[in-house]
This record gives sequence, C-alpha cells and structure tokens, in this order.
Amino acid sequence: MSTDPYWNHNTHYHPWILEQVPAHARTALDIGCGDGLLASKLATRCDAVLGVDLDGAALATAAPAPNVHFEKADFRDLDDTFDMVTAVATLHHVPLREGLTALRHLVAPGGTLAVVGLWKLHPLTDFAYLPLLLGSWATNRRHRDHHPGPTVTVRDPEDPFPDIRAATREFLPGAQLHRRLLWRYTLLWHRPR
Repeated sequence: MSTDPYWNHNTHYHPWILEQVPAHARTALDIGCGDGLLASKLATRCDAVLGVDLDGAALATAAPAPNVHFEKADFRDLDDTFDMVTAVATLHHVPLREGLTALRHLVAPGGTLAVVGLWKLHPLTDFAYLPLLLGSWATNRRHRDHHPGPTVTVRDPEDPFPDIRAATREFLPGAQLHRRLLWRYTLLWHRPR
C-alpha cells in the first residue's frame, strides 16, 4: 500500500522506476522533478540525488529531503553523469531527438535510464493499445478519490509511438520500450560500461 500523499498517472509508475535502480547506484538525477516526490524516493537508494525542473513554482513546493538537492535547470544543459537517470512525463516537453541525445549523455557508464513518457495516440498506429484503455479506465476509477497532486505545466505529446520507437533505437540501442496503462510508455536503457 502506497504512503504517497497523492496519486496520479505519473506516481503510478514510481514503483517500476525504483525497481530499476541498480544496486551499485550512488548518484541519481530526476528530470522534471516537480515537488520532489520521486527524488526523495530515489534518495532512499542513492547517496546523492539531483532534482531538476524548469517550473520554479513546482520546485518551490519541494520539501527538503536528506541527500537531495533541487535546482531550476534544463536537463539539456547539464554536463554531469549519474548512475540513475529518471524522467517522468518530461521528455515530450522537448524535441524528441534532442531530448534522447541529452539523456544518453547524462547516464554514467554502467548506469540506468528509466523514462515514463507520453505519446500522441493515433487509432491506426495504436490499434493494439485500444484494449488497454479499459485497464486505464479501471485504474483511474480505483483511484478516483485520491488527490491528483500538485499543479504542474502540462503539454500534449506530439510524437507518435512509432517515431519514439525509431528514435530510441537510433539513440539508445538495446533500450526496452513498452506501451503501458494510463497513456504512458516506459523506456529502460542500460549504458554499457
């Protein structure tokens, strides 16, 4: 049972992200950290976590947490590398190929990238996804009484899933990419040592 202060389509995937943190991970980067909920969870598994976001109002709501530093920054401008890099509902806010290139450079050798993203749903290319809409509806219904969380900048995705798959193959060879419930996909990539 979750002890989170709220539930939404993004926090639903926090357990999946935490399962991906490598045992050797000492540093983590949470891109689009908002109020810092995921960053504080990552700090239970890593010695140092940096949470970055361009939304100053969202960052202002971030509660201080041990081993977590918050910064108003664009992840594309960072030059450090991290053992664990996460991006939840963030990648579609930037041009896809530019974002994937930046993410690739932020992951340390032997590190892990875990993305929960959104894509532009299209009935012709996403026909196989349509049965999952019932599961998404049921999940939403089960959580209908939960607080949805903080208000953050929202942007509709522009890239269809086939384009995301092609760009992922190009920039992150070997990555695992899957459509999931709640109009999300997961992308998991391990940078070779």
